[in-house]
Amino acid sequence: MKLGLENITDLLRSIGDPQLAVPSVLVAGTNGKGSVTTCVSSILRQAGLKTGSFYSPHLFRINERIRIDGEEIPSAVLDSILGELREYYDDTPFTFFEGVTAAAAIHFMRENVDVSVFEVGLGGRLDATRLVNAIITVITGISKDHMQHLGQSRKKILREKLGIARRGVPLVTNLDSNNLSGQARDWCSEEGIPWVDARSWRRRRLRSTGISSTDFFLETKLRDYGVVSTGMTGRVQMENATTAIRCAEIMGGHFPSVDRDAILKGVKKAFLPGRFQVLPGKPRIVLDVSHNEESLLAALSTLNHIAPASRCVILIGLMARKELGRFPSVAVGSSRRIVAVTLESEGGAVGEDLAEEFRKAGEAFSRDHGESPAEVLKAGGMRAALDIVRNDLGEDDVLLITGSHHTVEEAARFL
Repeated sequence: MKLGLENITDLLRSIGDPQLAVPSVLVAGTNGKGSVTTCVSSILRQAGLKTGSFYSPHLFRINERIRIDGEEIPSAVLDSILGELREYYDDTPFTFFEGVTAAAAIHFMRENVDVSVFEVGLGGRLDATRLVNAIITVITGISKDHMQHLGQSRKKILREKLGIARRGVPLVTNLDSNNLSGQARDWCSEEGIPWVDARSWRRRRLRSTGISSTDFFLETKLRDYGVVSTGMTGRVQMENATTAIRCAEIMGGHFPSVDRDAILKGVKKAFLPGRFQVLPGKPRIVLDVSHNEESLLAALSTLNHIAPASRCVILIGLMARKELGRFPSVAVGSSRRIVAVTLESEGGAVGEDLAEEFRKAGEAFSRDHGESPAEVLKAGGMRAALDIVRNDLGEDDVLLITGSHHTVEEAARFL
């Protein structure tokens, strides 16, 4: 991994700065930025705008990262663009992420999209996507992740992500603490950046959340939306949808077709695989790419909303150096079995080490609550982990497969 903008700036300049050709929404944040990118993109499409979307990372194939109106870039087109970029590599070496970001900018320019939505890869200040022609920037939320690159506190992490903002361009944030909101507000005031707090609604209340949707009442300062229905599951999707709606309201100033009807239809149709995705059939299998404390706890909360702990099984694989915080302590009391798996992916945590962390949490849970914690098992690979789970999975049980994009990708091969 290489952080810095020098090489990508030189590369983009060499190919004519295609990233400046299309007005863009730039979405950063620790969690939820993929969902917000999807939701904003869906709204813009419902408004009749030809919309490019850039995601990071992908789940199954690189083509997922670059889409126009929801359709992935054809492999032949992507190969051709990357071939063009390779001609510049000797003079301007670039990383994989920088190359794919440049490819997205080229594709969107050549296909004459009206607007694009870019998901930031890591941080913000030094991310390659920061160079796009942003007319709105977004920070979905802040939690502790990638601390070796971004800093050891949420305040330092936010400082890095605030680097995507620029003078005169609105910044929409959805920050869960007054301290972080104050930091964003003060920084924007100093830098001449209009700050929009996504949490400054007039009225909002969760109506229901099920296995395939989340509904809530929302009235912002601009308009009353009544009941907003999402196509994604979990209370956290109410936050993501609210952020996308506040962003879309600003977009309406640039594109009048982004109205109430387009917003409601866009939010309802938005869907991104791997975000508490419940597969059809029984027992229920849920795929969730959560990979840090905050997102894992949110997934666990949604899991326990649809099934009691006695019916919940967790299969988890993580990349190394992830700090789970309170998740193991909560998970051992919120499920009946946890299977920790060693991933094939380079840099994956060892299943035995991960299992030991949950076992220790289980011992503490038993002492504190006088109850039996979840059974904790290890598995040397995904096929073995799924075999363990299937041997004791009842029709009414729910299996949550989580921990990273790699975990979901590996599991999907055997489902």
